[in-house]
Amino acid sequence: MLIFLRARQALAVVVLLAAAFLLAGCGAAPATGWSSARVANQVVYFGSETGKVFAVNAADGSVKWQFPTDKALAPPSLYSTPFVADGVVYFGAYDKNLYALDAATGAQKWVFSAGDPIVSSPVVSSGIVYFGANDKKVYALDAATGAKKWEFPTGGEVWADLTIAGATVYAASLDHKLYALDAATGAKQWEFDAGGIVVAKPVVDSGTVYLAGLTKVFALDATTGKPTWDKPFEASGWVWSNPSIVNGTIYFGTLDTGDVYAIDALTGKAKWNAPFKAGGPVRSAVVVDGGMAYFGSDDYKVYAVDAATGAGKWTFATSNRVVASPAVASGAVYVQSFDRMVYALSSADGKVQWQLDTNTGKLVTPTPAAAK
Repeated sequence: MLIFLRARQALAVVVLLAAAFLLAGCGAAPATGWSSARVANQVVYFGSETGKVFAVNAADGSVKWQFPTDKALAPPSLYSTPFVADGVVYFGAYDKNLYALDAATGAQKWVFSAGDPIVSSPVVSSGIVYFGANDKKVYALDAATGAKKWEFPTGGEVWADLTIAGATVYAASLDHKLYALDAATGAKQWEFDAGGIVVAKPVVDSGTVYLAGLTKVFALDATTGKPTWDKPFEASGWVWSNPSIVNGTIYFGTLDTGDVYAIDALTGKAKWNAPFKAGGPVRSAVVVDGGMAYFGSDDYKVYAVDAATGAGKWTFATSNRVVASPAVASGAVYVQSFDRMVYALSSADGKVQWQLDTNTGKLVTPTPAAAK
């Protein structure tokens, strides 16, 4: 028993050190954020490693605006993915602020200061913007004014994106727990201990909430928090990527093994004959569209695989790690790499449609070679 406890303690230390290392980045070029793209009304919104938020035309990559206009945010770390609602762009930053910008012009409408940096992405529902922060709290603000409506304290930093389903906010924390909160008041409805730190977004479908804690994926009754599978699904590595659920199938990747899974949402059983093996860790969400699953990896590549079978379709090589999740719209895959480029790739074959250098805010020509 003593040996078992010491092993568990050692694992916890390793995991926490790994988490700190991953946020700090590795190698000569430290990671300064992994904001993913969001597409709304033919515009692509994303936060860059350069400490700015961009709005670019989805069709040709031309820049509509950058925020701030004169200098970068300090520190320039942007992990939060912008959320667009009712003509406003919301995003959190490592400078502890949540910003609301005019979606057409980039002009600041309001700013709210949390107690610590913001890693999680905001979500807006019924005129309220919700997000978590490193001060261990979940916040609800008036989306029009930024006035605080309520806050809920957890026992750890809130890195995971929140999910809203009906009148409930689902928030995961590094304290190992998933909280179900009343969206109007912040009152706790129930909590579930996943047995390990949770960095991936919970997802809700058909009355069930799916949650990844370390290497396990759980299915819980959305109303009570009680498990609905006989046992959790055990992945080969830490599940960092936000799960996606499409047509009764849950897709996600693993951090240390680079395995990508498709599992049955009803039973928790694997659907592919074997996981798809990327060439490096997968922190990106696996985004499914038109029967294809798209994701990035630390091996510098963007992948497209058959969503039904897991068979590889194409890969595209960037010049650095692809930690951000892709966004898919109108036949294009929009994804950011740590090479400080944002790529628009054909969803069918991975060929480059345009490539934007976020250092300069200018398009790169000629475009690189096609995908393989």
